[in-house]
Amino acid sequence: MSDVIVRVAARGDGVTADGRHAAFAAPGDTLTPDNLVIPGPRHQTPPCRHFPVCGGCQLQHLDDASYADFLTDRISGALAAQGLTAPLRPPSLSPDRTRRRAALHAEVKGGAVRLGFSEPASHAIVDVQECWILTPALFAVLAPCANCSRGH
Repeated sequence: MSDVIVRVAARGDGVTADGRHAAFAAPGDTLTPDNLVIPGPRHQTPPCRHFPVCGGCQLQHLDDASYADFLTDRISGALAAQGLTAPLRPPSLSPDRTRRRAALHAEVKGGAVRLGFSEPASHAIVDVQECWILTPALFAVLAPCANCSRGH
């Protein structure tokens, strides 16, 4: 029996009404009995070529409405866990390539510096060739830094 994804869980998995989870699923997607995700109207093609390997942004498959709902659900869920309620305004979503800060990781291997985001649940650094979240000016700083050798 196929099920429809009704929400996005805390770690970004789509969840059906009966509790089945599916990675990279959006509300409105269909989850088949063999766990295949059939994209629905709120599922979008992630613009970044590094998705989902890069851990910098894990929800690029959600349209803006689904992403806003995910954020609101996280806040209302945290409040409810403490026995609290509050009126919530819709979140203001940042347009692509406007983030001015990010947690980047660096490593030195063979005298060369690697800079970028780490893969989800890993220490491996993704060699980021493009970034849909950082401002172009900040992303431009990565290339010279990534091509540095130790001591130069």
